[in-house]
Amino acid sequence: MLTTLTMQFLRKPLTTGAICPSSVYLARQMVSGLDLERARVVVELGPGTGAITGSILNAMPKDAFFFAVELNESVLSVFRKRFPSEKVYNDSASNLPRILDSLGLKTADVILSGLPWASFSDRLQDELLDAIREALPPGGAFATFAYLQGTVLPTGIRFRRKLKEFFCSVETSSVIWRNIPPAFVYRCRK
Repeated sequence: MLTTLTMQFLRKPLTTGAICPSSVYLARQMVSGLDLERARVVVELGPGTGAITGSILNAMPKDAFFFAVELNESVLSVFRKRFPSEKVYNDSASNLPRILDSLGLKTADVILSGLPWASFSDRLQDELLDAIREALPPGGAFATFAYLQGTVLPTGIRFRRKLKEFFCSVETSSVIWRNIPPAFVYRCRK
């Protein structure tokens, strides 16, 4: 039986970047090294069905404010069932500054992303990275992951270069071989 995520990947491969949910091993790497335990505002972009969300919520302070932004309505319904008390917007991540403003917030301390960067055009990568950078304070953290095979694609190579242009520091984790497909995490600071 096909999962919701698998069906969405087959229907919308340019906006749904995974054929199966991220592993607990990838989730642990995503929340590592971001100072989540001190964050006041945390945002997850492209949470999909919420495979990484639980790790984020467990790592951040209980009184911190969390919300997610998911464009795909089909996976959004699964996310809402898994995390009914969490605020989630059915919107584009490029609208993150506007969403923060509507909440009376200027910035987010930490932004984590499950967006399929290697599937995006040059223009869309720039638009999303601009929104993320605008939404972070100086020293704010941004984490996202990439699948190993995507790093050899022209869009994956371009994305890695862009991260170095948009952020003061960019680090990569070791490869998470126990994820399907194998992935690694980019950790960036504004």
